Formats: sequence, structure tokens, C-alpha cells
Amino acid sequence: MLCTKNFKERFGIVTGAASGMGLATAKLLAERGAGVAMVDLNLEQLHQVEKEIKNEGGQVIAIQADVGKEVSVSLVSQETLKAFGSIDFLVNDAGILRDTTFVNLEPAEWDQVIAVNLRGPYLCCRAVIPHMMAQKKGVIVNVSSMAGRSISGSCGAHYTAAKAGLLGLTRQLAVEMGPYGIRVNAFCPGPTLTPMVTNLLTREKILEKSAPIPLRRFAQPKEQASVIAFLLSDESSFITGASIDSNGGVLML
Repeated sequence: MLCTKNFKERFGIVTGAASGMGLATAKLLAERGAGVAMVDLNLEQLHQVEKEIKNEGGQVIAIQADVGKEVSVSLVSQETLKAFGSIDFLVNDAGILRDTTFVNLEPAEWDQVIAVNLRGPYLCCRAVIPHMMAQKKGVIVNVSSMAGRSISGSCGAHYTAAKAGLLGLTRQLAVEMGPYGIRVNAFCPGPTLTPMVTNLLTREKILEKSAPIPLRRFAQPKEQASVIAFLLSDESSFITGASIDSNGGVLML
């Protein structure tokens, strides 16, 4: 059984923390004793979540940032170090969904999705890794997708390409960073009831897409957050360069 405070005296960053899996992850890590820098574009929602977590005794700060922009990401690492003095983990969860088919996909939309879903994790890793190398420890979890392992049934080629690219980035970083005591893994969630998904799909469509899943449902964000927390914890201390699936069994089909 996991210790309820197994992240005490650990500090780090969770992007996309205003909603969905990022929010669930930030809350879970704070509950387990971590100091969390919550990053998102939605500052109003971030402040609301920050207040909730602090009221429950959690240690968090809210940072508004566009992960696709280098200057913005650099500020995130600086603010995190200023608040906590260390960066022990990074969760790259910020992402956007677009369901445009390839024949209708314009370069501007391609660039937007790639900027957030692939360039963002690259920039965040680039910002924190020098600090992790200096302290000879650190853990990074890149949130990819079932789409990165296969295809997306709801989103376009740009989303699938970005999530597949994130798996390659994860493997390469794991090899290069291993000698410095830094672990890097990818998490590949399947269908999950995040606000982005519920905004994209109707209730009827969600029920329809649940039918082929062996567990017959979408995941809740907190279920996925628990897998991310495992990958960040000492319980996974010999796992690096891996792509961990949590999809209700749908990839078996």
C-alpha cells in the first residue's frame, strides 16, 4: 500500500493543471505531501484550484503559462525554484484536442496542436533537466495517449503525430538522462472523462465509444492520476523509457 505522504519534501511541476488529468494529478500529489507548481493558461481556474488545495493543507502555487512558448516555460522553472528551491519532478500533461480530418487540416492548426502537445513537453524538459542533472535526480512523466500507440478515434492526424512523437522523445531522454539519475517515462491514457473530451463528444457518443472497451466505460481523471503518481514515486524506481498504458483494455482489440 502506498504511503499517504510518500511525496513529502518533493517539489515539481504539473502542466495542464487547471482541469482534467492535470488537475487530478496536482491534487493527488499535494495530498501525498508534494509541493506542486500548477501550470495552465486558465489563470482563473488555476487560482480556484490553488485555493481549494491550500484549504486542504496542500502546498501549491499557480503559474499562468503557454507551454508552447520558450519565454513562458522559462518563467515556470524560475518561479518553481523560487517557491520550492528544487524541481524533483515534471508532469507534461498540457494538451489540446482537435478533431479536424486530414483533408481539412490547415497548417496553422497543425502548428498549434504540435506546439502545445509536442513542443511544450520538449521546452518543459529543456527547462528543468539542467537542474535535475545538477542534483543527480529527477523524474519526468510525459502524458502521451493511446493515439500515440495506435490512432485516435476522435482527434486528427496532428494530435496522433504529436503524441507518437512524445513517445520517441521519452525514449531518447531516458537513454541520455539515465546516467544522471533522471527517469523519464510516458503515460498513455485511453478514453478519459476530462472536460476536453466531454466538450468534444456528446453523451451519446461517449456511450457509443464505451461499448467496445472491455471495461465498458471511460476512465475518471483520478484513476489516470494514480498511474502518473506511481511513475513519479519510488515504487517505480527501476522503470525508465517505458510507455505505460491505462485504457480499459481497448488496445487488446
